[in-house]
Amino acid sequence: MASTSRRGARRANESHSQSRVAQSQSEPQHDTIDHQVRAVLNFILCHSSNKVPVKMSDLMTLASGKNELAKRLPFVTQLLEERYGIKLVLLEGAPKRYICLAESPMMSIYELKASQRPQYTMLYIILTYIFLRGNRIEEDKLYGMLDALNVNVHEEHGYFGDNISKLIEDTFVKQQYLKRERSQLSPYDDPKNYYSWGSRAKSEFTYQQIVQFASKLFDQDASFFQQQLMMAEGVDNPDMLQHLSVAANQTERSYFDLNDESQNASMEVDSQ
Repeated sequence: MASTSRRGARRANESHSQSRVAQSQSEPQHDTIDHQVRAVLNFILCHSSNKVPVKMSDLMTLASGKNELAKRLPFVTQLLEERYGIKLVLLEGAPKRYICLAESPMMSIYELKASQRPQYTMLYIILTYIFLRGNRIEEDKLYGMLDALNVNVHEEHGYFGDNISKLIEDTFVKQQYLKRERSQLSPYDDPKNYYSWGSRAKSEFTYQQIVQFASKLFDQDASFFQQQLMMAEGVDNPDMLQHLSVAANQTERSYFDLNDESQNASMEVDSQ
């Protein structure tokens, strides 16, 4: 995946990222690079490349305690942004964890190494499919979609390689690209796994980007996906959901329904 040390000034979609690291009001701000600052900074930089969240408890140990970390974390955050183009974002829930985000977005897949492109392509396909299906998808249906694309997640693939199921269920989840939840509709139903966009995906990508990608993929005007866009935004803003019951029914169209329509339209044009 792309390095999180790309410089730049990404400001779009900050509303999707969780609250940033706040400066402590009760502690004086530390603004010199001492041993603790250096240790915390190096730890974050060393762990930023694999995109796995950094635990606050680990940072507290490096800073010699909670109070010492509270004094230095604002300065560490400033150094990360100014020197490395990295934003440190606090995730929701317990235990407290942070993720590193690149301030400048990746503009093209060709910015990645050749070995990273299959993983990124798989991620983009999954995020797009989740978006088209109402921003939450059952695991079996996700794997069924990939199987229809001749990608068996339990077998080696010529482009995506092996361990595809581990990439989805473990790597993407740990990196916060995907959120994986296990639930059941009633006590009589078997529990199922569901996927939705994770915190990192909402910070690194926008729904508008997915709409543009889908419109090109299916040769449809971007307005065709307006209901899916409203539904996705409604998931992030629950107050909107009560106005979107109709949109929820529209998200049942899969990639293949749309693809068939675009192919049929193309055939009609060719026959004229």
